[in-house]
Amino acid sequence: MDDICEGVDMDIRFEKGISKNNSLMICEWSNEKGEEFQKQWMGLKVSYPLNLNKIQELENIFSIFYGEKFLGIIQIIKIEGNNVHLGRFILNPQKAGQGLGKNVLGAFVQHIFEDENIDSITLTVFDSNIIAKKLYEKLDFKIDKVIECPNLKYIMKRTR
Repeated sequence: MDDICEGVDMDIRFEKGISKNNSLMICEWSNEKGEEFQKQWMGLKVSYPLNLNKIQELENIFSIFYGEKFLGIIQIIKIEGNNVHLGRFILNPQKAGQGLGKNVLGAFVQHIFEDENIDSITLTVFDSNIIAKKLYEKLDFKIDKVIECPNLKYIMKRTR
């Protein structure tokens, strides 16, 4: 994966890593919305509240920019064989409802599929995160597995 890539909308770009200031912005966005919000986008492995160290310790994080404006992050959790598993996708909550999520994730998916060795992309979403689940469905992700414990969640998959 390149360290810098541009999306479908040439104003959307991704940079590997995250600056201290942008990490603090992520903490602010997430902590303002509370523990349940953090669990939805961050999963259960990172304790609440978020802080700089917790963000900086994450591997394979990509910062998302629209022009020069920082929008959020997305993480490649793991690559297993020909599958990339994504997670920890968050955008500035003030930008919600503007179609940015679809554009950003669509651009990142397109970037991943530029690697001909990758045949599928998966991500995990809690059943309670209805908005995210609908977004993933719009981008042709389908429920691949259902995990019932400790909280109902789905592994959604998109193939080429």
